[in-house]
Amino acid sequence: MANDDDRLRIMHGGPFYELMTRLGIRKRGWRAFVFAGLCWTIPVLLLLATSGGHGAGLFLHDWGAWAKFLIAPVLLTLAEKPIGFALDECVSILFRIPLVASRSIPDARKALREARSRTTSWKAELVCIAVALAATAFNVATFVGGGAPAWAVSDGSVSITGLWCLAVGNTVYWFLLTRLVWKHAVWWQFLSTVGRCHLRLAVTHPDGHGGLGFLGFYPEGYKLFTLAVSAVFAAGVSHVMQRQTVTPGLFTAVCVAWLIVFAIYYFVPLAGVALQVSRLKRKAVRLSLTKVTDFERLSERATLGENVFADEAEPEVRELQDVKPVYLASMKTSALLINKGNVLSVLVPALLPMLVVGASYLPFSQLGPIVKRLLLL
Repeated sequence: MANDDDRLRIMHGGPFYELMTRLGIRKRGWRAFVFAGLCWTIPVLLLLATSGGHGAGLFLHDWGAWAKFLIAPVLLTLAEKPIGFALDECVSILFRIPLVASRSIPDARKALREARSRTTSWKAELVCIAVALAATAFNVATFVGGGAPAWAVSDGSVSITGLWCLAVGNTVYWFLLTRLVWKHAVWWQFLSTVGRCHLRLAVTHPDGHGGLGFLGFYPEGYKLFTLAVSAVFAAGVSHVMQRQTVTPGLFTAVCVAWLIVFAIYYFVPLAGVALQVSRLKRKAVRLSLTKVTDFERLSERATLGENVFADEAEPEVRELQDVKPVYLASMKTSALLINKGNVLSVLVPALLPMLVVGASYLPFSQLGPIVKRLLLL
């Protein structure tokens, strides 16, 4: 286990964390239960009281309401623990092996301290609140403009249930989402700084990434986050598919675009360290190629008495080591830390809600081939 000096503790501290502690709901399970009650249970009770079973039935048949007011708040809250654990493990490995060279340790430690400071910044959470309120204001304009769902309208105007969902449910969803996106940006800044440090990489490392392959598994901690965001997106796609015919080709294109968005979201923080691996590969190939050529020509002369393609200015060499394993390892080294070995942890939770929606509108004979193509099977 990592000690406190080797952990980012990205989910700890800050005004929201302190507020939840004061309210007695710092534990994520209780907090998820409270948010589910505020965002989903109360609207159902309000509809039962004001519109009866018909209004509540409209709400319960709305995929968007389920996704944004129940699934997303619960999953975004529960996602904090696995995200924090995954990032802390990565930081711990970086410092405990260590993979940061001794001359860059002070810079890396400074980057870690700055990341801890950013993640507890009240200014950042204030911006998250502002974004959430702006999103709610946009939804208010949509509701007033006639875009409100049937369960949110009463006598031609937005009902008390609609106002509650806008003021509470929508704001909570966007705040939780933007807060986790900010935490991701903090992780990105930290890894970017590490990518500018001198690292102790080895081209022959068995992970095929110079020793940094473990960083490619950090999206494992984001599965619940990915599932939550994808559920809301899929609900929006479902509303579109209810109003117009969607072909299998168009549905595939939407899914591919969505998967690309998530691939970029998780790969961008790794870009800095990926450049380090890329430079390692180039230098190792260049250095080993010269020595491989000299060694093989020396072996050829020792076996045949001369080189098949002779060189009158052949360099004088007495003995060389066989660096062929280094050359072969350098050719296999990859800077793609997210690859086919770990990409399923990104693709599956991002794709699952879309497949649920697709199964409601497309026959399995059309959906099956789409799934196989999307999962690269």
